[in-house]
Amino acid sequence: MEAIAVTQDVFESRERCKRGIKPSVPFGYEALLTEDQRHRIDRCRQFGWELEFIRRPLFTDPVVVMIDGNDRQHWLVSDDGELTAFNDLRAA
Repeated sequence: MEAIAVTQDVFESRERCKRGIKPSVPFGYEALLTEDQRHRIDRCRQFGWELEFIRRPLFTDPVVVMIDGNDRQHWLVSDDGELTAFNDLRAA
């Protein structure tokens, strides 16, 4: 009986999670990015920035977001590698 309850709890928690069981940065994410985005991410990592998440909405381009080295500001990395302040995490 306990195994069924635990399995049900895991299932329900996955249902509540918006992205399901997908990781925030998928394995092999480089294939989702443009060349300009890859270069920008590499340059920003030299300054301590991290890739925060990549959203993969159906039928649209991925949304790539980094966080600066101070963990204060999120930045959207556009297809051409430009950085734009990203304030609305829920909209991505």
